[in-house]
Amino acid sequence: MTASPPPVAVVLAAAGLGVLLGAILAVTVTSRTLTRPTSPRLLIGVGSASTGLTFAVLAIRFEGVDLLAFCCLAAAGAVLSTIDVIERRLPSIIVLPTYVTLVALLTVSALANNDFADLLRALCASALIFGAYLVIALVSRRGLGAGDVKLGGLLGLAMGWQSWETVLGGTLLGWTAAAATTLVIRCARRGPPDSIPMGPFLLFGSLLGITLH
Repeated sequence: MTASPPPVAVVLAAAGLGVLLGAILAVTVTSRTLTRPTSPRLLIGVGSASTGLTFAVLAIRFEGVDLLAFCCLAAAGAVLSTIDVIERRLPSIIVLPTYVTLVALLTVSALANNDFADLLRALCASALIFGAYLVIALVSRRGLGAGDVKLGGLLGLAMGWQSWETVLGGTLLGWTAAAATTLVIRCARRGPPDSIPMGPFLLFGSLLGITLH
């Protein structure tokens, strides 16, 4: 986390990088992973806007390897959220490499600071959230899918790097946002609402919790 607000140029540079990376990922990853025909302009617009905004916010709060790690999560999250909204799935081909990248970067940060307490907490949080989501997926019909379970472990890793309070707060934020959206859909329609994609809400809650830490 930055000790003082970063220069405006740094935030703008992060935003610009996010916009560029979001567009590139939309064309090279999102569009090729989707099985349904989707407007390239829509994918580029959503990817650029979401990634650029998230990078800018993260640049205000973090620096160094931590910033790089969370930006990697945000970039992957933008791709995953788009796919989940359109096709209700979170491909392992995106989730698993993000795990590896995040663990590698957090390990580098731990080595640089000669302090492994944060890394240990992150790994424990990842296992805890993964296990909890796995139980939910097994006992509920329309709760979580396998992709949500894997994503939960990834988000637990990122939030756990910050603190246990971030793990709790970010998780509650995501589930609260999902519950509120479900309630709105239920009020707007007759009959039981369709299942909603959980990935975007879990990502939103986690990144918001990390940023507000």
